[in-house]
Amino acid sequence: MTMSMGSLEEQLRPQLLSGLAYERLLAEIVSGRLAPGQRLRLDLLAHSWAVSRTPVREALTRLSDMRFVHVSPNAGTRVADWSRVDMIERARVIDRLIVKESLTGSRAESVPGVLSARAPLADTDCELASYLDLAEALISREFGRLGSLIVGDHIEPLRLFVDADTARRHGVDVDSGRARRRALLASARAALAQGAQATASEAFDAFGASFLEMLGSTPAASPRRGADSGPPLR
Repeated sequence: MTMSMGSLEEQLRPQLLSGLAYERLLAEIVSGRLAPGQRLRLDLLAHSWAVSRTPVREALTRLSDMRFVHVSPNAGTRVADWSRVDMIERARVIDRLIVKESLTGSRAESVPGVLSARAPLADTDCELASYLDLAEALISREFGRLGSLIVGDHIEPLRLFVDADTARRHGVDVDSGRARRRALLASARAALAQGAQATASEAFDAFGASFLEMLGSTPAASPRRGADSGPPLR
């Protein structure tokens, strides 16, 4: 029996809305526009986005699982008091999955194909964003559908966090060690293109260490809502 386009859209729509709600809330939280302790009212969020409560509830549940949102019977749903320590943990997971799994797993021989649709790193590119793009490709190739969950829970928050302004609010200097990271990423890409997994693994391992050093190089500072972040949701 062939599924009509209309019924397919009806089945996909809740998933799409839930994903969009998750992405929007995650961006608001990581950027600091929704500050730690700020209350998140399900009805107000659903109304402001012109969606039902279900996709917003699903997004909040996912963010709670990721420790970006805290749900309390007494205090309600609020933005959790997260810090860059959470991002350090995610960076460690990504580093381990690339070095220990993607470059040595069952599909390691197909790694060079990952680069076929990716342009060389330009001088104006952010090496952190390029690293995360490459990590997404490698992890998705190795882990399939599970890779998509890893991307959403680990890589997407990191992508938002390494924005220069966002990182700076957390006391992180993204320029620290940049030249070395760019050289390591270029080396890793060249090794991947040549099928030299061992060399690529070493370069990625060193890049990951530099990334973690950057994230932990200065005292942690959680962002607080500034004058341009808008009023809290009550």
